[in-house]
Amino acid sequence: MNLRKKVFLGFMAFIVAPLFVLGTITYLLSQSIIQQNYAEQSEFTLKAVGRNITYVLKEANYFSQASMQREDIQRMLGAKDGVDAVTLTEYDRLLQRTFLSYTPAYSVTLYDFDRQSFSQGKIGYRPLSFAELAKLPVFGEVMALNGVPRWIGPHEFENWTGNKPLFTMIRVINDTYTLDNRGILLQQFQFGELNRIFNYFGTTHSNDVRFMIVNQDGLIMVDNKDKLSGQTLSSHIDGSLHLGGEYESGKMKFDGVESIVSVHHLDLEEFGKMNWSVVSVTPWAYLSGRSMQVIQWIGAITILSLLSALLFNMLFVGRVIRFILYIVNSMKKVEIGDLGIRVEAKSKDETSALARGFNSLVERINALLEDVKREQERKNKAELMLMQAQIKPHFLFNTLESINALAAQNEGRKVSRMVQRLGTILRVSFYHKEEIPLSMEIDHVRNYLEIQKYRFEELFDYEIDVPPALASTPILKLTLQPLLENSIQHGFEGMESSGAGDGGPDRQKGFLWIAAEETEDAVVLWVQDNGAGIPDDVLLRLHGTPGSRSGGSAETEAPMPEERVGLGIPNVADRLRIHYGSRYGMMICSKPGFGTVIRCTIPKRTTG
Repeated sequence: MNLRKKVFLGFMAFIVAPLFVLGTITYLLSQSIIQQNYAEQSEFTLKAVGRNITYVLKEANYFSQASMQREDIQRMLGAKDGVDAVTLTEYDRLLQRTFLSYTPAYSVTLYDFDRQSFSQGKIGYRPLSFAELAKLPVFGEVMALNGVPRWIGPHEFENWTGNKPLFTMIRVINDTYTLDNRGILLQQFQFGELNRIFNYFGTTHSNDVRFMIVNQDGLIMVDNKDKLSGQTLSSHIDGSLHLGGEYESGKMKFDGVESIVSVHHLDLEEFGKMNWSVVSVTPWAYLSGRSMQVIQWIGAITILSLLSALLFNMLFVGRVIRFILYIVNSMKKVEIGDLGIRVEAKSKDETSALARGFNSLVERINALLEDVKREQERKNKAELMLMQAQIKPHFLFNTLESINALAAQNEGRKVSRMVQRLGTILRVSFYHKEEIPLSMEIDHVRNYLEIQKYRFEELFDYEIDVPPALASTPILKLTLQPLLENSIQHGFEGMESSGAGDGGPDRQKGFLWIAAEETEDAVVLWVQDNGAGIPDDVLLRLHGTPGSRSGGSAETEAPMPEERVGLGIPNVADRLRIHYGSRYGMMICSKPGFGTVIRCTIPKRTTG
């Protein structure tokens, strides 16, 4: 993974991801705190609403209790004879004065057990006959309660009590003194006070808050917004509420709107038989409105910060990373030998100092390599001069002695040829260039061998097999001559023993074979002799030194006098390796008594 990807992943992992996680935690925590705080506040509100509803029912209950214990009401229920019109009118007035003087009272009906009924109410009320009363599902329960009120909420039994928002109280009327059952009271109330209670607490919070009174079956008896009365609570929420508990609150959808729904059970047992609860519904948007605005502002600021950080990462950090990658790529080019590479700095910060340092380092390396190269060239020239100095003295002396002998014998033609060959050899030795064409090197070798043949008479013969197509191939001068000199001086040593006329063995003659061949990308030169060969220990030492198969250094251990190898072979191997590289050089194959084969490999080129 490159540096740019690492920095980007680090930016995402250590900046973007923590901010995202922090924002998520903050959002969830704020939602939880809002819900928890409102649940506590809603509990106090619902309990306050419950206390007010309790007070309303308590007041209605006390008023009804006081009214039915009046002696005139007791006497009215105790009458056994029929009631005439005058008495009925008095009863109507009595009901008006007692039961309907209470403002919330809507209607009242008294039943005796002789199935007589006396009723009064406001305009629009419908009296319920004793037969209809007896059919009510709660009639048996009312009789069993024996004076304890049984309340029926609005819409609970619409077929009997109507669909108006009326609370119905049914109870047995007992004798004040004997507690005997005298009759049944059915009284309906229209509690306008409930709307004032709901509106007060609703306005305190928000007009969007809804209050409802529901029974144990979830029937909505009272809705302060007058829309859901008579419907079931479960058809409007997507969760569940326990209506019998003291208090419960939860977050759920009400009519598809995310809301907080809270329920508080009304403690009304001492005022009669009922099982009612008050429910409040508050839209979540109202509760979280301001906090959501704050969270949205925080989110917007966070996003802007992330965008700024991303731009900073792309424009500044990315530029630095690109420059570092540029430096790395330049270093790779330097590693493969491209010392001409330079880094261009377009800014005036630390990157420019890094670029200048890199360029200075490359220039310094280039200068050092040039120094090493020049030093190596001087070393090569010194080695060449050393080899020339080693070759020239004894060879020149011997050649001049041979010329002198020919002159003393008046062999003018032979003297001329010897002088001509010697001049050609010296011309090549003193040639100003290090490389010469292969044809010139072969001509130099041929003249050298002709001089040596004259000196050593019939010691050896030679053969040169070089294709004319390779005549222009450049080669280091004096490459082949030291190898041939080594074969003549060491390989053919001892071959000039006496012949058959002396009673010794037949005279053996040496042979030198010089050849060249062309491969796909190189030229191979062969020098082979049938001499004494190189001893195994000397050959092994040659292969184990730096100047081995591919050409080694000339600074090897000096050979012993009886050893087959002089300084010429290591010098040639070292020069080939240094000049042409490790792919080229020399390989020696030899076995004592079977001669020596030397292979020299040089690049396939042509002189310009």
